[in-house]
Amino acid sequence: MAQETTKKCVMCGKTIPAYSNFCPYCGAKQPWLEDDEVQNKDARKLLKWYQKPVGKFVTLVVSAIVILWFGSLFSLQDGPGHNKVARELTQYFFNAQDHTPYGDKPSVKADKKKGVIVKIDQSSKAMKNLKAGKPAQWNYLVKRAQNRSKAFSGIYADQINAKFKVVDKHNPKKVLLKVNQGKVTYNITDKYSK
Repeated sequence: MAQETTKKCVMCGKTIPAYSNFCPYCGAKQPWLEDDEVQNKDARKLLKWYQKPVGKFVTLVVSAIVILWFGSLFSLQDGPGHNKVARELTQYFFNAQDHTPYGDKPSVKADKKKGVIVKIDQSSKAMKNLKAGKPAQWNYLVKRAQNRSKAFSGIYADQINAKFKVVDKHNPKKVLLKVNQGKVTYNITDKYSK
């Protein structure tokens, strides 16, 4: 049988195993041993568990769990709420005016499932000009929708805010414009330019 390395207890002075953290006689905590103090293979294995691949893996998993738990204490929100987005876009598109070239009281709604829905009047000045071959006001709205949609796609993790749809406020099924992440996927101008 191999000779086991021992040490003296710092409190009572009795001989105890070298790898002991506490004295088995008096219960006093023992100082950690340096590498050159340990000669026993079993003690060395016990003291160096954290340096082995399994020990490193366990340390990594425990650290990750602690970080995730700490992170879950803070609830992060993906940008402003939908009402705030709608207010900001109303200001951006229509300068928060009731009477615009896009009709009286155009509205913007940010929906959690459908994206941003802009309601304008199809009988508005901008739409009449578009039908008459003067798309300047309509193109202004399209460009602003593209810019804001592209900006939202780069800001928010939830890409639903980057989907814009412009509809007739009297017939919401009548889609006039669709923009997704800054790209126009449908534009009623194509209908009038043919």
